[in-house]
Amino acid sequence: MEISKHQLGDVLEVRVKGRLDNQWADFFAEGLAAAIQEGAHHLRLNLCDVTYLSSAGIGVLVRCHQQLHAIQGTLVIGDASPRVRSILKLVALEPVLFGATVARAPSSAPEGTVYSETDEARFEVHEMQPNAQMHCRLIGNPERITDGKYSAADCHTCRCTEETIALGLGAFGADFQDCHGRFGEFISVAGCSAHLPTDGSDLPDFLISTQGFYPEVQVLYGVEMRGAPSLLVRFEGRGGASVSLSQLVRACLQLSGKATLAFAIAAEAGSMVGAALRTSPDSGAANRFSFPAVRDWVTFTPGTAVRTTAIMVGMCSSDAAVELASFLRPLDEEAQLKGHFHAALFPHRPVQRGRVELAATIRNVFQSHAITSVLHLLNDTRVASGTGESEFLRGACWIAPIDPVPIDPVENAA
Repeated sequence: MEISKHQLGDVLEVRVKGRLDNQWADFFAEGLAAAIQEGAHHLRLNLCDVTYLSSAGIGVLVRCHQQLHAIQGTLVIGDASPRVRSILKLVALEPVLFGATVARAPSSAPEGTVYSETDEARFEVHEMQPNAQMHCRLIGNPERITDGKYSAADCHTCRCTEETIALGLGAFGADFQDCHGRFGEFISVAGCSAHLPTDGSDLPDFLISTQGFYPEVQVLYGVEMRGAPSLLVRFEGRGGASVSLSQLVRACLQLSGKATLAFAIAAEAGSMVGAALRTSPDSGAANRFSFPAVRDWVTFTPGTAVRTTAIMVGMCSSDAAVELASFLRPLDEEAQLKGHFHAALFPHRPVQRGRVELAATIRNVFQSHAITSVLHLLNDTRVASGTGESEFLRGACWIAPIDPVPIDPVENAA
């Protein structure tokens, strides 16, 4: 089998030559999957030179058509050999698969959509709830992670509703004693929560809210933000390039005109750079992050180029005096931009394009039940040996300004 691809505006034409049977079905599927991973969401197939089509080939066509339809893309057959057309007519797929691919043009975007470009990326900004803010609650003492031993007095419950964005160190369980020895990185957004236990299993756990049930996390320290996003920012690297985390959050700050933002992000990632605890911080130890003790406490993920889908939450500020300062870490080499982000990782799947809703997008990914890890994201700027930061191909950011006065500030006392 031979497959060739030609870009025609927003549509990718895929020409196939040979037999589309069980022997070649996987090869064909991999070719289509690679095109989608590279950002092609509108495919037009030319099957004029396909001499045979079996059920295996039909299955590939149907699955790809459904996958693209789910992310507001299209797959159609522009032309086909008489044999292929007759087979698809017999199985009642001719009216479904044959037609003209119509890519969504910027002119059809909802009123109020703003477009912007930088050297690295293109952005599409949609208003969600223009006056919305996130109300912030600081939990626990982040400084104690370095040398201290967390106790039951440091443990607070975070109830993760659909309006909650939260991250920090925590665990699923009834109370501190129930979670002893398992505290690690957690993330919560849109009623979906994930946690990486530090009990040696290295298997992340997750909970999804249902009617009347909301996940609860026992938190040693973290940030809980409640509210609705004010803006949706769609982004994509220019010319197939990647967009780094710091580039993305800096652009969002500029586009929103705010100094401090809460983030929920769904993105197709080219690489992820982060770390996760190996040992629960409720077991006391001094100098946890000094060498060589750090090797027993932290596992680093060095940004290998493996496509993945990342669900991320966090906050970022360009204001050095912001009340969140003790929870923020440098995101760039000059430390002018500070933030704190956690990510739940899943096998790669395309993120739907256009204006999308936060809850539906996040829940769709979590309901795949394929979570692979939970990370605290880093920017490793060490000269020569540094691995840089996480980079993304495209995705969606839901953002909102953070209420400047965090509620329950007493919980942040040492």
